[in-house]
Amino acid sequence: MLFESRSLFAVVAAVFIATPSLAREVYECDFPARANNLGYLPDVVMMARETGSDTVTVVEPFIQYTEGGPIEGKIAEENDKKLSVSWTIMQESTVNDYEKVHYRVSVQKSSLSASLVGRALGYSNNFTSQGTCKRMTG
Repeated sequence: MLFESRSLFAVVAAVFIATPSLAREVYECDFPARANNLGYLPDVVMMARETGSDTVTVVEPFIQYTEGGPIEGKIAEENDKKLSVSWTIMQESTVNDYEKVHYRVSVQKSSLSASLVGRALGYSNNFTSQGTCKRMTG
């Protein structure tokens, strides 16, 4: 099952943060699990970006399970107040099938509060969660 790999995710996340870099900004965002999200939203998302880069590396338990490691996310929006990153993965559904799910995390830079939205493509409903992030640089 997906969350049986939680310890593997922790190892990948540690390597993700420790990878040498000239200058990197890392966000670790925690989102409380909510029953009404039906397992579509991860409880933690990590994003790393090299200074000056227009791409972001993203890892979370669903990415780790389906892709085997971090993937490239797209900067959906950025300004002085907010950073929004999006990515899409194929995820196992509740009926043992796979569906494409689009995710977007928005981080308020001053408060480090975050919102997470997930939407299975082809469906009209969204799954949402609110959380908080830690910001690390190095």
